[in-house]
Amino acid sequence: MIDEFRPNRFYKNNKEILLSAKENAIMKLFIDNENRIFSKDMLYDLIWGESIIDENAIMVYINRLRAKIEDDPGRPKYIQTVRGLGYRFVI
Repeated sequence: MIDEFRPNRFYKNNKEILLSAKENAIMKLFIDNENRIFSKDMLYDLIWGESIIDENAIMVYINRLRAKIEDDPGRPKYIQTVRGLGYRFVI
């Protein structure tokens, strides 16, 4: 499980994007593994570990991140859904 602290700062158009600890952990994982596909199960294990969360929580966090970083969250360019496999971060 990724630690809860927030060592990173993320910016869009020279403005800092404020992320929750979990959003920060997901973004760090994506950035450190650009283009790698992460299934929901993988994200759950890597980010939440032994914690029990609602199965839709990952989708909620992905949608929150998209709302913060994408120009058009409905047509994501950076956090892409790979149908049937999971999510990947593309720059």
